[in-house]
Amino acid sequence: MLKLVLILLMTGAPLWAAKPASGAQGKEFKTFSMDGYFSCEVPLKWQLEKKAEQERMGVFKIALAAPGGEKSPVTVYVSYFSKGNKYFKDYKDYVDSNSQDDMAAATDKYSPVTNKALNKRKALEFDREEKRYLHPESKSDESVTLKEKFYVLPAKDGFFVMHFSAPKAVYLKHLPVFEHVARTFKGRP
Repeated sequence: MLKLVLILLMTGAPLWAAKPASGAQGKEFKTFSMDGYFSCEVPLKWQLEKKAEQERMGVFKIALAAPGGEKSPVTVYVSYFSKGNKYFKDYKDYVDSNSQDDMAAATDKYSPVTNKALNKRKALEFDREEKRYLHPESKSDESVTLKEKFYVLPAKDGFFVMHFSAPKAVYLKHLPVFEHVARTFKGRP
């Protein structure tokens, strides 16, 4: 009997010491609002940068960068492309430009574009893997394979994009942060 109690205490202790995921996760994020265009929860420990220089081009965007010493940064971008933006005619143009590449290297991979419901909104989802050179301005051939996920949400007067990019080796480690940002996203109709 004593052995059974000791075994239960030894195997159960790690469970008691663990923090509940929901309470800890709530303290790791804060709500961010982008000038009435969208809001979402952003990770407290990640660097947040508002891309103000693109606003005059009709794009309202934030960039989130994960802490850490990756050779290529782990990033999440949340953007609103207004109807008159200078980059893309509409959400279909954005999807076509980013979900395929006729000139892509043999190592690059593109998933099919699929429909998804995200926070009760229509969304398009696709992934890609691309080899990127870390020092394109030099003769160095040091590269990294980036794995990326995109959610594109049509809106009445434009569209939203949520874009996650990470080196393939750490993609799954940081994907839950991106999914949390996406789950908490609210944008204009």
